[in-house]
Amino acid sequence: MKKSTLFGEGYSDLIPLLLCKKGNGHVHSIFKNGFNIKMDDSLIFIGNKKNGLLPFGIHLLEEETLKAVSVVKNGETVSWNTGTNSLDFSGLSISLENGQRFKNELTSLKNNRVFEIGFEKLCSRLSTMEELTGLDIDINQFLKRFNDVGEKKWFGPESYLVMLIEVVMSSDLYLIEKTLRYFLGRGKGLTPSGDDMIVGLLAFDATSNFISALFYQQLSELLESEPITTDVSREYLRYAIRHEFGSAVTELVNSLASGDDATFNKAFQNLLEVGHSSGLDTLFGILIGMLAFKNPNEQ
Repeated sequence: MKKSTLFGEGYSDLIPLLLCKKGNGHVHSIFKNGFNIKMDDSLIFIGNKKNGLLPFGIHLLEEETLKAVSVVKNGETVSWNTGTNSLDFSGLSISLENGQRFKNELTSLKNNRVFEIGFEKLCSRLSTMEELTGLDIDINQFLKRFNDVGEKKWFGPESYLVMLIEVVMSSDLYLIEKTLRYFLGRGKGLTPSGDDMIVGLLAFDATSNFISALFYQQLSELLESEPITTDVSREYLRYAIRHEFGSAVTELVNSLASGDDATFNKAFQNLLEVGHSSGLDTLFGILIGMLAFKNPNEQ
């Protein structure tokens, strides 16, 4: 029986080099919206655009996503065919021949006035959220306590949030590692809540560049040296370290960084709808990044 060929509608500009380097792999995990393949130690997502355009994504139309998900099998071999520019599976091929390359570009923070307006806007929207974050944080209550004048005692996850705000510009390696170890892999799902928060934090930093190189270095070392989180989450974090994010994240931080009021509400809603709690956790991570930028703690 002749194999059918599906055509990728779009793909990240980082994909071709990755495929040429890795060559062969296998199907790692399958979902309703698509599936991941593992090429050497890297994941590539193939599927629809429900969660935006991913920096490690090859995106198909909805109908073709359904077909691909029904045909591929977990663990089956996949190989990159340089002659046809396609990924070959046992029952189908996925071609990049007619696909559009994309890159989720980031905007630099315009100025402090734009920051203040964006900060108030994000605080205001998140303060109205009735849902708790994936780590059971009531965002409104946390912000109220954080902004209270006077000595405060923090407990549980909130104490680590405050620590995170303080360590991003610190040179204290012990505290950086302790804080990262608390968040990495913490929570349920393919991308645990603590990881989603770190992605959000780094997304705001990508527009403002205030987090220390030591923080990035320690994060990278933890991800590469031990199985501290899920494979899928590690991939998102690896890209986040390089300031590469999905379009749902970049559209929101670009709106905040540029002061584009017209796109904010739609970008906020689009990110909020990602995953079960991933969107909310990422939004809260962006807010934590803004709090750290606003309250520098240089020790």
